Amino acid sequence: MKIADSSFATQSPRIETERLLYGSDPLSHLVAVEPAGPNRMRLYRRSGDRLEVLEDVFQPWLLVAEADPWRALRSRPSIRELDGDHPLRFLVEFGSWAALLDASRGAEDTGITFVRLRSPVEQYLVQSGRTLFKGMVFEDIRRLQIDIETTGFDARQPDTQVIVAAIRTADGVEEVLALESSEADLLDRITERIQALDPDTIEGHNLFNFDLPFLATRAERHGRDLTWGRDGSPVRISQGTARFKVAALTLPYTPAYVYGRHVIDTYQQIQRYDVGGRLTSYGLKNAVEELGLTRTDREFVPGDQISKVWRADPDRILRYALDDVRDVDTLSKLAIPTEFYQTQILPRSLQAVATGGPGEKINDLMLRAYLMSNHSVPKAERARGYPGAHAELLATGVFAPVVKCDVESLYPSIMLADSISPRGDSLGAYLPMLADLTRRRLEAKAMSRLTEKLDQQAEHARWEGLQSSFKVLINSFYGYLGYGGGFFNDYDAATRITLAGQDIVKQVVHRLQQSGATPIEVDTDGVYFVPPAAIADAESEEAYIERIAANLPTGIKLTHDGRYRAMLSLRLKTYALLSFDDGLLLKGSALRSRRMEPCFRVFLQDAARQFLNQDRDAAREAYFTLAERIRTRSLATAEFVQWGMLNEETLAKFPRMQRLIARTPRLSALRSGERIETYERQDGELGFIEEYDGDENMSYLLRRLHDVAERFDGLFSSNADFDAFFPALTARTDLEAARGQTAAEQLSLFAEER
Repeated sequence: MKIADSSFATQSPRIETERLLYGSDPLSHLVAVEPAGPNRMRLYRRSGDRLEVLEDVFQPWLLVAEADPWRALRSRPSIRELDGDHPLRFLVEFGSWAALLDASRGAEDTGITFVRLRSPVEQYLVQSGRTLFKGMVFEDIRRLQIDIETTGFDARQPDTQVIVAAIRTADGVEEVLALESSEADLLDRITERIQALDPDTIEGHNLFNFDLPFLATRAERHGRDLTWGRDGSPVRISQGTARFKVAALTLPYTPAYVYGRHVIDTYQQIQRYDVGGRLTSYGLKNAVEELGLTRTDREFVPGDQISKVWRADPDRILRYALDDVRDVDTLSKLAIPTEFYQTQILPRSLQAVATGGPGEKINDLMLRAYLMSNHSVPKAERARGYPGAHAELLATGVFAPVVKCDVESLYPSIMLADSISPRGDSLGAYLPMLADLTRRRLEAKAMSRLTEKLDQQAEHARWEGLQSSFKVLINSFYGYLGYGGGFFNDYDAATRITLAGQDIVKQVVHRLQQSGATPIEVDTDGVYFVPPAAIADAESEEAYIERIAANLPTGIKLTHDGRYRAMLSLRLKTYALLSFDDGLLLKGSALRSRRMEPCFRVFLQDAARQFLNQDRDAAREAYFTLAERIRTRSLATAEFVQWGMLNEETLAKFPRMQRLIARTPRLSALRSGERIETYERQDGELGFIEEYDGDENMSYLLRRLHDVAERFDGLFSSNADFDAFFPALTARTDLEAARGQTAAEQLSLFAEER
């Protein structure tokens, strides 16, 4: 079925905000868009239980500063001059994607200035004014979760194979496919089931860096194709790595693509969901457990025991795999709605939204707005530095009780209150989009609270997903101004906003101090503080914060953002919070590094909790208890395992990793971005955890214990006092003698809490 030509149409120079945010075309219920030849696109549209397939004309395009070099091309592209005076003022449209790529390569070789979106899907969605999932809610898409169990981690080893694949769909289908006649047969059955279930999304945990590359490698070994695409095409595994951005980190991964479907990795998405830094690990079981969502009857099998258990009790592996996909679904329902509702706004696929950075998303919004108005586009300013947010450590020690106040959407509020927008936005599209998203978010937030109160779970999930997606986009508007690749970036505007934000937060701190509170830490838009003694419950805290907020600049709203039984403040952005229901939250990489050996993460949690509870003896005892377990080699391998991501950066930084790869031939076949688990051997070299032989480096682990304990050195008046409380230990230290200092001696070791 064909639909009308969707090439760029000339619009009014001022576009209503609805069309700025959701595009100019009302076509609803699109679940995927894919190339269908040189100059056509295939659209998959959900129509009740049916999937309707449409086709549309597509003219690949790019933006250029000069038209003459493009007029001389043999491909004879169509060239149109756009309105306005911005440098990128010619739109060049080609007859095919191949012609565009050929012209782009030639322009790159000769240094001609041009700009293009690299994905034909993005180009089409920007061009057509369409977006995916219009008129749908998250529950309308067909979601499938998959998990595989294997007899090893290296798919190229002849004795390694897929033994189980568990598949689940959001509407309740659950299947476990097990190895029967051959691995090739199992791979064929997986493909058959995916084609039959016909999902819009394929979801899994560590899907990009393990499951899909592993399956593809095994399929290649057997001369099979994983023909999971809606057009019967095979899964495509990228030959290179990409970077996934989450907060300040960019993490490597190996992209994979399935035609007509969106591949979603919950290992990535749960990291974006965890904006508060609650989770110490993003492994599937750990994340579910720390979120309090583990089912009581959940089956567990340690990774290094899969092969052994498979031989002895295969049904247990089947139960374990099925529980894994149930957990994937649990994490998906938490994390993916935010990306889904963003996709209704952005001219991108769900997979591109879920893996893309915030700057790219605002770029697409602005580019679509300008091309819809037939308007030229500015070039990005050269990247340069600008002031950062205000962060200040005002006190260290243990404090109780503690309240956090927060300036809600600080930077977007300043932008709206002071009408700060990028200087290149000659159409005035930026602030109207930001204002409308802010309004929509407040409405969605109110509905989220109401439906939660009424126990309307499905409606609450919908509104919560909407408000969360709006929040992410709203906060991206400020960051975009300092984004080096942003067509409309503006470092002067970013500076104005940052300085205004610093001034507002400093005003809040000053008012807290003047009114008898004790500010502890400031970070960007929030302040932790001990309230005056008369402020003793949540209601009085709310009223107190309202008084502090009086006379702040117009449009700036100070809110109550949390209350805690105690706070352990150690360094800037490094602290622990104890909630009134005894929950513990650690903040800062020094306290929650995922690369730290698990036994030391547990020690940090235990010691922090004891310090917060003013039980210093128990904190010290936790130190010696772990030292004793190290000395007696009582730790399980899972407690001292180290993990690393195999990539060029890791190999360049860590010569021991290079030597491990060199002496372990099977590791050399691992793909970039794959995780490997190691430990430090007695000889100081790294060993593969599966080859552990009772030879962990005891001295190293004892040194690490002391180093980890140094996270608490801010609680002591001197290094000598710290070392007396947490002494450096060796394999020959008399632990009982070191433990034996009296309570009176210990009391002198702590710095006075300020």
